[in-house]
Amino acid sequence: MKSFLFVCAAVICIVPAGYALDGYGQNTTGGAGGAMITVTDAATFKSLVETIDTPYIIQVSGTINLGDVGGYVDMRSNKTIRGIGENPAIIGELGFKNKSSNVIVERLDISNPDSWGEGDGLSIKEDILNVFVTKCTFHDCYDGLLDITRRSDWITVSWCKFYYTARNGNNERVSLIGSSDSATDDYGTLHITFHHNWYSSLCWQRIPSVRFGKVHLYNNYYTCSDNLYGVWSRIKAECLIENNYFKEINDPYSIYIDDEPPADYGKISASGNIIDNCTGVVDDGNDTVFTPTYSYTPDDTAQVPMLVQWGAGANGHDGPPPHWLSGLYGDFDLSGLVDMNDLPEMAGCWLAT
Repeated sequence: MKSFLFVCAAVICIVPAGYALDGYGQNTTGGAGGAMITVTDAATFKSLVETIDTPYIIQVSGTINLGDVGGYVDMRSNKTIRGIGENPAIIGELGFKNKSSNVIVERLDISNPDSWGEGDGLSIKEDILNVFVTKCTFHDCYDGLLDITRRSDWITVSWCKFYYTARNGNNERVSLIGSSDSATDDYGTLHITFHHNWYSSLCWQRIPSVRFGKVHLYNNYYTCSDNLYGVWSRIKAECLIENNYFKEINDPYSIYIDDEPPADYGKISASGNIIDNCTGVVDDGNDTVFTPTYSYTPDDTAQVPMLVQWGAGANGHDGPPPHWLSGLYGDFDLSGLVDMNDLPEMAGCWLAT
């Protein structure tokens, strides 16, 4: 038994590659059933993503600079856009044709430093339904890194990394949810899930800023020190903020009021979050908000920095990190001791992988 424990304690518990479709975007299927095509140039990429309704799984290899085709594309329905190989990247704006739906974006490095299109990295607007964005890195866009507006709905953003490498003179915006106070037709839409995302260096505001929507944020990691504010719940918005880790940032989450009547104030329900050496405003989080229409199990907040740094972004790892990153070597149940109680956890991981 001693030799068995010694050998198996060295197992690295990494589950096979892949991800679960979850959150409000869980019914997205993307280009499933369509041809899988690898692209290396902007013209071919534009042609495929803008093909009406035809499902495609479009694999991006290398860097595609949309400046070669005007700086942006308007994606159509039933597409999966997936990065493959070393450092797959899009430079320019990924947008959508009005009323498109069912798009998956994964494993891409996305930037738009030259402000093509509207200056966003990924712009989900004009009645866009069922979008799943996962394992992407967003950085250095002139306007928003990822904006969701104008009656768009049923969207998940998971395991992504957001950052800027330098101040850009346009306030280093991250995610705008709901375009303006006057866009009242957004009310009843904008069901969005953000989970296991990493908001990193120089993200300054809109992390996210929410109007009208019902936005669920859980297990996100905030390390964007010297920011202006984090999460804003604005006019008629409801934010459910659970088990996030806010480290050394300003105004982690708060309600922003701008002349609307009290009945229209944004709401926040917050629980299980860790506020680590932050400054400014933290709302009491006692409002009654929506209940998500899907099942989910948040990770322990104390584990969020380790999990998200390991897994988020275009180069993020799949599966949980090696067990020694989260505790003592061999402490599979994270009890603080290496003992016989670790055997069932270790054996289950070993059999699964």
